[in-house]
Amino acid sequence: MTKLITIIMSKKSAALLLFGAAAVFMLNGCSTPQDDPMQQTIPTDVENWQKSLEVSLNKLPEAERQLLSRYMIRMRLSDAYDSGAIPRTTIEQALVQQREYERLHPTNPTGKKSPVGAAKAASLYPIVLLPAKTSAQDHLNQVRLQFVLSNHDNTPIKSLKATLELRDPKLKSGKPVVIPRTQFVPPIVPNDSAVISTEVSIEDINVMRAIQNPQNVTVFVDSGTIVLTDGRAIDIGQQDQR
Repeated sequence: MTKLITIIMSKKSAALLLFGAAAVFMLNGCSTPQDDPMQQTIPTDVENWQKSLEVSLNKLPEAERQLLSRYMIRMRLSDAYDSGAIPRTTIEQALVQQREYERLHPTNPTGKKSPVGAAKAASLYPIVLLPAKTSAQDHLNQVRLQFVLSNHDNTPIKSLKATLELRDPKLKSGKPVVIPRTQFVPPIVPNDSAVISTEVSIEDINVMRAIQNPQNVTVFVDSGTIVLTDGRAIDIGQQDQR
């Protein structure tokens, strides 16, 4: 009888010990994702950043807090979160991305566009339409247009993305042309230029004639960004170029 009571008490003590150990482990041994600021997901709605991330930000060291702030500024300037282009990103992932971005762009950690004015940008990075080789009798034709981008700045041009509008006195409305993001390999060095090609559908015979002899065509940059090799992003939108 005494031996049976001893066995029962031993099992009960072991159970209590296991329960106590588990409780201590849960409280102190392993933090949950909610307790770990690195696992906090950054909301895709920028308006909720301050409210949702305040607690996690306060738990980060000062250096990482500043790094995350620069990441958030860069994302907001690029409209990436508002456009839904960013998946569920944790603070840890954002810090890794920002460190790599700053390694590649040490002079522009937030991706802020250069404050170069439109008039100055037009003179620094002029875009000119070359004559198109196509038939004036074709009312519907897929035409390859060529533009020349020149660099009159002192830093090489790495890439260009733009939406242009071709304007001519003989045209009732402008012809929109999209230049997809184009990487220049090698970059366009100062006082040099490069040819950019893109295909457009031409339905208006007057547009066809205008692009064949573009001396009166104005290239209006509706929106556009030039990225320089030093990481600066130059906004060249809303400007006329000849």
